[in-house]
Amino acid sequence: MLKLTILTLSLMLAATFSFGCGDDDPEPSSESDNILGFSLLEELSGHWVGSNKTAFGDYDWFAFDFRPISASHLHSIYEGGTNSNIITSIFIADFEGEQKIMGRNGGWLGNQYRATYFVLDVYENTDGSSYYRLVDAVGKENRAYMEFRFENDTMYFDAYKDNSGTLDQPLHHMGFKGTNYNPSFADAATNLFSYPQAVSEVDLENKFTNLIDPDSALFLEENEDPFPKSQHGHLSDLVININRDNSIPDAQLLLYLSTEPLVNTAGEIDFENTDTKVVRTIDVLGSEDFYETTYLHPDNYYITAFADNDANLFPSSGDISSVSKAINVSPESTPDVSISVDTQIP
Repeated sequence: MLKLTILTLSLMLAATFSFGCGDDDPEPSSESDNILGFSLLEELSGHWVGSNKTAFGDYDWFAFDFRPISASHLHSIYEGGTNSNIITSIFIADFEGEQKIMGRNGGWLGNQYRATYFVLDVYENTDGSSYYRLVDAVGKENRAYMEFRFENDTMYFDAYKDNSGTLDQPLHHMGFKGTNYNPSFADAATNLFSYPQAVSEVDLENKFTNLIDPDSALFLEENEDPFPKSQHGHLSDLVININRDNSIPDAQLLLYLSTEPLVNTAGEIDFENTDTKVVRTIDVLGSEDFYETTYLHPDNYYITAFADNDANLFPSSGDISSVSKAINVSPESTPDVSISVDTQIP
């Protein structure tokens, strides 16, 4: 079941990570076999569901919904709540005189913006197991790195950060282990962009100068970020208006976005969909009567929000929930939908 302390994990992950973007009309250049680790763009694509072991505790459920947003850019977001998200992008960029696989992790932690850039420096493929390492684009492995390993249909995603400026004793920040339950979630965008292609998404040559930290490709101001959200294509936002039952006027809610319905008109729960079809889990404060979710992949979604009375982090008997509401999200749009959290789960 979904058992994830959303805000805690958001605070933890934001200490290490970053994200990416794209040009409208990328120009083809070198072939894919000239780009180290090009196969990561294909191997990582899909909806990965599993568990996450972190420095802040172990979590039984977590998901990464990686889908293309251009011919050479793969994107996923974890969204904990208002001004609390972590974005992970993998893309091709011009950097250090070559086309390279790069990554961007970051987002918002409260009012603090973060974006850190990584570059792939190790790729290994032996006996059916593939391994990719991306290091801080400035500080390299002595500052921070991410690892992706694929083995026997399982993906391992680990992140390490420095300990007071050195990785002599790296801190293991998170360790995700999961299965690609829904690779088809990425099919529409894969076909649209003929993804993946060996084209550069962005030029990052000489973009990591005048840094706030000379040992890290870190940006704390969005207007200084060389690859901000405004340059991302094929992503949308969604405004969700929330009406609470009189019995829960100030209750904090859990808001789930899924590709199949979770709660029907009788208040019955589809537990299989709860486990395998959810793409986002979001905290909504008792003071919030609407929520705007961002960086959303175009798709048909179901919106479900519930007051988690028994604090087990998934809809269950006695909780007050909305009936799952369908909404179509088209590319680069901002639709809105209204839901009523007024159905008691039997």
